[in-house]
Amino acid sequence: MESFFTYIAFYRDDTVIDIGVTVDLERRFRLLNQIHCKYDQQSCKLVYFEEFMESSKATKRENELLELPKKKLKQLVEEANPMFVNLLKI
Repeated sequence: MESFFTYIAFYRDDTVIDIGVTVDLERRFRLLNQIHCKYDQQSCKLVYFEEFMESSKATKRENELLELPKKKLKQLVEEANPMFVNLLKI
């Protein structure tokens, strides 16, 4: 069965660049690097993700995250990933 991931990606300075849903975190992260960080691949980082078995639940969570103020997003990430490290190296 396929998994669906809701994720948050940040720039190096801990600014949110993308919140979304994907079935392939590596592919999505490569794409984010090409779009947002093509001159400095080290400046993009995947800092948070949740896994779901249903796309509707992943999309619902994405919408919840999109409605959060930036401060609340940072708090959420900090609770799960206090050092804001890149969770995916490609």
